[in-house]
Amino acid sequence: MLINKARRKFVNFSLAGTALFASGVMSILPASARQTIGHEISIRNAHTGEKFQGVYRIGSYYVPSAFRRINRVLRDHRTGDIHPIDPELIDTISRIQRDCRCGTAVDILSGYRSPKTNNMLRRNTGGVARNSYHMKGQAADIRVPGSSTKKVRNAARALRVGGVGYYPRSGFIHVDTGDVRTWTS
Repeated sequence: MLINKARRKFVNFSLAGTALFASGVMSILPASARQTIGHEISIRNAHTGEKFQGVYRIGSYYVPSAFRRINRVLRDHRTGDIHPIDPELIDTISRIQRDCRCGTAVDILSGYRSPKTNNMLRRNTGGVARNSYHMKGQAADIRVPGSSTKKVRNAARALRVGGVGYYPRSGFIHVDTGDVRTWTS
């Protein structure tokens, strides 16, 4: 029993150390080498100004320390509630950022939404789903600086990985990790 606990601690420590080492190495490698080793993202909460920029995945391993920071950046800015963000959502945003050749942070207008915030928005604005993927940490409303909303929508649709809502009058798109579907508002 004691040996199993020690072995488990060693394995966890080794994985954490490898991720930490790799993320440090990633910062000094040229961009072309970083693309083949790890997955990066640069996001900014449009309401709080908080940012995350860095490696969030190495191969198929999602870096827990990166996701603690991502969860905070994508929290409900109205209530301060933090919720785990779906790693597939971050993969989707990262791919959109790459495909749009965005050199700056993607603006997150809405990431996680608490049920309280979602209900308030449903009462005061149109187009807010009762069981929104935002409340599950599986959706984000985004703007990609330097790219038209139409270009971002087309990049998101081309991925065919979840829902894509197009809001041209408001200048953002919605992406989620639900079923593949599209809509315009």
